[in-house]
Amino acid sequence: MAGAIACAGGVAWMVGRAGERQPVLAVVHPVAAGAVIEARDVGVVRLGVDDATQVVPAGQREAVVGRRAVVPLVAGELLALGHVGDSAEFPPDGQALVVVGVEPGMLPAGLAAGQRVAVVPGTLPDGRAADEGEAEAPDPVLGVVNAVRQPQSASGKGAVTVLMDAGAVRRAAQLADPRIAVLSDSVKRVS
Repeated sequence: MAGAIACAGGVAWMVGRAGERQPVLAVVHPVAAGAVIEARDVGVVRLGVDDATQVVPAGQREAVVGRRAVVPLVAGELLALGHVGDSAEFPPDGQALVVVGVEPGMLPAGLAAGQRVAVVPGTLPDGRAADEGEAEAPDPVLGVVNAVRQPQSASGKGAVTVLMDAGAVRRAAQLADPRIAVLSDSVKRVS
């Protein structure tokens, strides 16, 4: 027997054997919070799922496509119904989204939504390059990438939208010629 149909409250679902793989939706391309989810942004993976209420079955693709991401969606994550809605309730309380303009050629290769980053000064307010350990250099601002826009031309700037603590917004705005540094998950503090 491959599985049984169970019904409660007028809702039917498939109850499978332990270890049975079921098709569910996963994020294929990063989607910024508030952006509309397109068909190309989601794909199907087959997984053994213990709690199917936490993921979207592949057959419910139409319940996701055309709706908005209420949180940033990162490529590779399983899609949950709580990730989609009519409007984003984002950023969360105490956090802010800040757009950082980045000069051409200064975006780290492969930069994508969901990566932990430090926004650091490229130059000091007087135009000098910031030296490592220099007392005048502003502290870096830590955050998580929400979206990346590549420069539209060779002379234009790219834009990185970073989710950060609301208390760090003013400090981020004061960084002259900001640079983006990608952090590993093991980095807890930047000096």
